[in-house]
Amino acid sequence: MLDPETLNRACGVPLDVVRALLQGRAAGEPDIHERFRQRLDLLHETHRKDNGRKYSHGEIARESGISRQQVQALLGGDRRPTMDHCARLERFFDRPAGFLQSEDAEALICALAGVEKTLLREYQEHSERNALAAAGAGRRPSLYERHGVDGIALRAALLPDRARTKLLEWLDQYMDECLGEGAGGSTDGPAPKPGDRPDPGPDTVSGGVTAGGGRG
Repeated sequence: MLDPETLNRACGVPLDVVRALLQGRAAGEPDIHERFRQRLDLLHETHRKDNGRKYSHGEIARESGISRQQVQALLGGDRRPTMDHCARLERFFDRPAGFLQSEDAEALICALAGVEKTLLREYQEHSERNALAAAGAGRRPSLYERHGVDGIALRAALLPDRARTKLLEWLDQYMDECLGEGAGGSTDGPAPKPGDRPDPGPDTVSGGVTAGGGRG
């Protein structure tokens, strides 16, 4: 599900750093200009033309609006980029704003968010197909299908161990409150909305990667 090589291509973070961050270890390049060089090298290597060849310095210059000499210097690490350089190159390589200079942990978090979004969309499409099939066959949806249990499990699978434990504790507490009320899930306070999430802890940012480069 979380293939380091796929994440490496998606976020531009070096493969060894991706693996370290996914394992909860502090890692990452602290120098913003070195991060730029690493990611630009990766884009130049992996973002190919239809014939499989890399874009030449002249082609990048012509389509991005940066001079050929500057493109050559940027790719060679001989020139520090400006914000305009970054914006033009990100548009040329079809990458989001900030791709070339964001911190490694932040870049990986964005890539993980994309993975989560894709999985949830696929799950929703799968659930809709199952519901239509169930209606066509005249059978009632299963308990899991009616209550979205698979969706909860899918989200939990993307969390680090400590955050998953927090989620289970929150669910247990909420279910105990519902059973205690004996009124079909009503509580003294407002019920959680579908988008609400329990607090996984102060050090968890997103997708299992912590602000310091690790995870819980």
